[in-house]
Amino acid sequence: MNLIRPLTALLLIAGHSSAMAELTPLDDSSLSEYSGQAFITIDNYNVTQTTAGFSAAPEEVNTEFYRVNIGADMETHLSIDHLELGKFDRYENGEPCPASGCDPSRMQELNDADVSIRDFALGHYEKESDGSVTSHPFKTVNPYFELAFENGDNGMREVVGVRIGFEQAGGVLSGDIESMTGNIDVLIKGTEWVFGFIPVQVEGQAYLQYGEEGDQNGENSGSLDPIRANYIGILDGDDISAGLIPDSYLLEITPEDCRTSTGTDTCQPLDKFQSLEVGKASDSGMVDNFFISSQTKDIAWAIDPNGNLNPSYGNNVRTGNKTMVVDENFTQTFLGGFVNIPSGGLELNPHETVEGLPRMPTRYTDAALGLF
Repeated sequence: MNLIRPLTALLLIAGHSSAMAELTPLDDSSLSEYSGQAFITIDNYNVTQTTAGFSAAPEEVNTEFYRVNIGADMETHLSIDHLELGKFDRYENGEPCPASGCDPSRMQELNDADVSIRDFALGHYEKESDGSVTSHPFKTVNPYFELAFENGDNGMREVVGVRIGFEQAGGVLSGDIESMTGNIDVLIKGTEWVFGFIPVQVEGQAYLQYGEEGDQNGENSGSLDPIRANYIGILDGDDISAGLIPDSYLLEITPEDCRTSTGTDTCQPLDKFQSLEVGKASDSGMVDNFFISSQTKDIAWAIDPNGNLNPSYGNNVRTGNKTMVVDENFTQTFLGGFVNIPSGGLELNPHETVEGLPRMPTRYTDAALGLF
């Protein structure tokens, strides 16, 4: 997987540098003059989780995690022709189909992968008015690579999850999003002009949803559906606040079947959003705990292995209706591929929510051949 290459390169460079250095012994007095932090550190921790599957009884399982931390700030322009994770057959409720195949009497997911993004890219370029080009790389702080282990039924220790993440990340993520599984939290905030001259401040929260092919008001539209979603929107029953500017009047609007009472669509296909600015909703322009993972079962990954971890922590990490378990120390993930862009990561104004976002330039070529 191409996302692993930057970390691999860093590890090789670090190893080569240490091999070339001449080792000189230091006594205690000399060592006392130095202090510092290792460039690469490894965290090891255990978490006891109570797993609640689709049909199996709750089971208490001990999961052991190893995280390799790269203590560095990194900037990158990265592109992948097709990022695809978790390609296997699922029923529409997210339950994996058995090895013998899906039951034809049950509804099956239309999308064949948990995460499918074509022409995926991180970072973008901008052509200035004077013809020069400005590079805007995707910025990351303290990247890490993590593995999760459990004892299998055969008594052997097995890898049940892997993820690549960043303590902080910010920049433009582009691509044709065909399918998305994960925790994608979008703040909708900005000014909408009613009748073209009345300014109204609008605010709401959008989440992943699933709509039937060719029908945005399909069976599950308007409901939270974080597995193989192809839509994003405000959930039915969630309020949109709308206030006149200045705030002399506040109105709460509650969508039904992905529409407001005025006929505005509140659910939109993901492929309308060709470039998303990760970190836009935060003051720093960066979002915490951005990661991509793949797991053979539902896993709650620790946000900070050095934080307040309770070894006896119990958590129902899976429910049949796909609800997300909220805990300040952990991020809930599901069997298969998963992308986590938590609250504070993405922001759209009301116009962008309805009209979508065009793709920003993500490739740079020689000026004689054209900019992009």
